[in-house]
Amino acid sequence: MSGSTGSDEGKRFERPDPVKGAQPRGIALLDRAVIGSLVLFALAAPHSIAVTQGAFLLGLVLWVIRWAVRRSLDYRPMVLGLPILIFVWLSIFAAIFSYEPALSLLKVRSVGLFLIVFLVAQNLPNREWGKRLALLLIGSCFISVGYVFWQKVVGRGLRVLEVAEGSPLSQVELGPGDVLLEVEGRTVRSLEEVAAAIAPRRGERVRLFVFRPEIYLHREVVVPQDAPSENPLGIRRWEPWKHFRASGFYGWNYFTYAEVVQLIGSLLLGLFLTLPKKRSVHGFLAMFGIVALAYAILLTVTRAVWGAFALSALVLFLHHWGKKALLIALIALTLAAPVGARFLRQIRSIPLISAREPSTAYRLTVWQEGVHLLLSRPKHWVLGIGMDSLKARWREWGMFQGGRLPLGHMHSSPLQIALERGFPALVCWLWWFARYLHLLRRGWRAEVVRRDPTIAGIYLGTFGGTLGFLASSFVHYNFGDSEVIMIVYFQMGLIEGFHRLMCDEAGDKA
Repeated sequence: MSGSTGSDEGKRFERPDPVKGAQPRGIALLDRAVIGSLVLFALAAPHSIAVTQGAFLLGLVLWVIRWAVRRSLDYRPMVLGLPILIFVWLSIFAAIFSYEPALSLLKVRSVGLFLIVFLVAQNLPNREWGKRLALLLIGSCFISVGYVFWQKVVGRGLRVLEVAEGSPLSQVELGPGDVLLEVEGRTVRSLEEVAAAIAPRRGERVRLFVFRPEIYLHREVVVPQDAPSENPLGIRRWEPWKHFRASGFYGWNYFTYAEVVQLIGSLLLGLFLTLPKKRSVHGFLAMFGIVALAYAILLTVTRAVWGAFALSALVLFLHHWGKKALLIALIALTLAAPVGARFLRQIRSIPLISAREPSTAYRLTVWQEGVHLLLSRPKHWVLGIGMDSLKARWREWGMFQGGRLPLGHMHSSPLQIALERGFPALVCWLWWFARYLHLLRRGWRAEVVRRDPTIAGIYLGTFGGTLGFLASSFVHYNFGDSEVIMIVYFQMGLIEGFHRLMCDEAGDKA
């Protein structure tokens, strides 16, 4: 899927490659190290927030060192630079005047992830490295997909079917139908694993993590010293639990996993649609990968991301097939809706669409409370209440039905941004992403992009994935999800990097 069209074309929109270029040895080593950090970032992004952030910080430090050694940043203006920087300054300003400045200023650290865009865009040496990084991101994602499929085979947790009289589970009103996920922080799949986790803590309080339809519970029970060593919780009958929501390596964060796979799945779909020979080995591999990623999204049982990926796919198919895509989409929706409804009933015990089911009712409530708080004072319109101020002031503001609902956020990126940072920040955020979509759309229509099918696919797939991300943002606070936003920023940096390289090529021709 390299998309090369000859040796001359392969050198288009390149600048001297720091990995190969003739430069002072120290600078060349730093250039290689920066590229290495981006490679590590792409490999880790679908799996680990810690490693991904570590790769980002390493790349940032190396970039600064190279800047100091060369005494030149070699910075090129970016299309998205202005809206990003204004948004960041508005966020910092809102944090300073927050109701809880200490909490808000701590949150500014996560705002700093925007530097990923600049790191990638300014250090992308040529188009080949851009393609490699995109393909590494996709390839790495299949590790987590394989892990999800393996979990579905062996199960994750055990579903309690019957308990003995006097079982320690009765202390906290747990019993048949509940799913035991973790004991003392260890995932359990059998009574033997339960017994092993409890053995060191007999006669003490034991921490349990339990699932009940649409609810995750943390409970503590005391296991008597004389409880049977092979079955200390008194579970008589059980079965492996396989109806869990897929979350890859993100623990139980299935929302995060769904958003990440949607972005990467859309990217792969864009690459497939621009592939010249779809019946080649690369084409069949891409088709297989798209099916696997789509099924992984289905297994997250996250309705908003189902819709986001469907929107992304529709836009991409419309670009490729025109109006025929509408008929295909109608047929696909007719076939997919019963499957989705079955998954929801089987795994979440909720209907496909209902304002009364718990998660939808929760969102409707917090949206109403959030809008009321946002409009309650003119200060909130301009500066918001400050990032994370809800954590300390929710009682004062009567949020989450006075604590009767789980404490959290607004489950909507636009509402959360407006509430925490004010309307000017929201307008800037909308400007930022509107400009980004325009950059993507203009890019994939450019002749220089169309000459390289792989780069055209990256543009097209990123456009669809970004549309899906924005659609999902209305009901998820995905902009505040670090794992998700780091991938959005990484793709944004690749697009800015390609744009810079194209501008360099145009300048060379002039």
